[in-house]
Amino acid sequence: MTIAEGVSTLVAYKFYASGAITENALDDTSTLPGTSGAQLVRRVTSTMDLVRNNYAATEIRADRQEVDFRLGTGHTAGDITGEYSGATYFDFIEAVHRDTRVAALALTESDLTSATASHSGSSFTFGGGDPVVLGLFVGDVIRFTALSVTADDAVNFTILGFSGTSNRVLAVTPAPSDQTADVAFTLTRPGHATIVPASGHVSRKLAIEHYGQDTDYSQLFVENRLWKYVLTMPATGLVTFSASLMGRWAYDLSGASAPYFASPTAETTTGITAAVNGILLLNGTAVGVVTGATITNETVAAAGEVVGQNFPAAISLGHNQVSGQITAYLNGSTIPALFKAETECALLIGLDATSAANTPTTRIYLPRIKFTGATAPVQGEGLQVVTAPFRALRYVGATPGVPSTVIRIQDTEA
Repeated sequence: MTIAEGVSTLVAYKFYASGAITENALDDTSTLPGTSGAQLVRRVTSTMDLVRNNYAATEIRADRQEVDFRLGTGHTAGDITGEYSGATYFDFIEAVHRDTRVAALALTESDLTSATASHSGSSFTFGGGDPVVLGLFVGDVIRFTALSVTADDAVNFTILGFSGTSNRVLAVTPAPSDQTADVAFTLTRPGHATIVPASGHVSRKLAIEHYGQDTDYSQLFVENRLWKYVLTMPATGLVTFSASLMGRWAYDLSGASAPYFASPTAETTTGITAAVNGILLLNGTAVGVVTGATITNETVAAAGEVVGQNFPAAISLGHNQVSGQITAYLNGSTIPALFKAETECALLIGLDATSAANTPTTRIYLPRIKFTGATAPVQGEGLQVVTAPFRALRYVGATPGVPSTVIRIQDTEA
């Protein structure tokens, strides 16, 4: 028999049309989720597996031996890990947020009248409309086309804040070239964005398949909920992503039954991001000494075990708990002081695929974080490092354009 190789294994997923779970029955795989419409996912590893409780008899016997052992309720669990690239994992992030993504936005002079740019002010000023009412947010990446100063076309400008009459002054980075009022232009916010919403939460479930092309053997993990993701950003190196799942059961398929998913969509081809190409802003100011960052969003999943069936009645999810950590070279009291004073900050991280002005990018905005520590032990002779874990909270203020959420993510390729 052929021994399976990882390079020959395809990992595919598909969301069910409904996220509802029937407590006393598994969905019939002959119809759900359906064999068409799956998506192959790029990965480094997938540790999806079926795990089952087990218990042995504890009776005290004269022969001093165990004579019975049983398997109990089972559920699927595991992580899909990979190197982060645009569009590849946006479905997973949206599912953990229990959100419905917001589509790309396009505005023109008919919405904003005119656009003036100031290099010294690092800003754009519009002659009319209200950019916030029209759908722009702090942390958004925007791009212009058809400006009279072409150096500002096709550039990723990140919005840092709104001011002026009807929020018409946009503070941005990088600083644009100077431009007088232009009355013919298009402003776009590319891709899609997702937040943790305050209402209208969406329950989703998906199936995951591991198909060994060399063995014609497949494992189909059904009725899974996504409950956690982790983004890890080293100072030099590729950004990594991990998504955690928990589900109800797994099936072994072979022969004519394998693979379950027919002709899944090919993997994305977007570039892998590196933190060295991106940005990290703390309260709107670039922090140039950061050596690493992580962001974790977890909802704490639980499998509801019941009498009379070997699969869970449901997979429950808790609230979004967003946390993270920044490590930085210690160059003063900035981060320790923020921790000691319990000062709330805003954190904006950009993950870029290249160094191009309009590179595919992901922006992660946490409008309200608090550091929970700032440890800076004196170690060795080299550069000293401060480690600062944090918790993120929902923003409940009234600053224009700041989303009322714990986290907002825009992916220009999604």
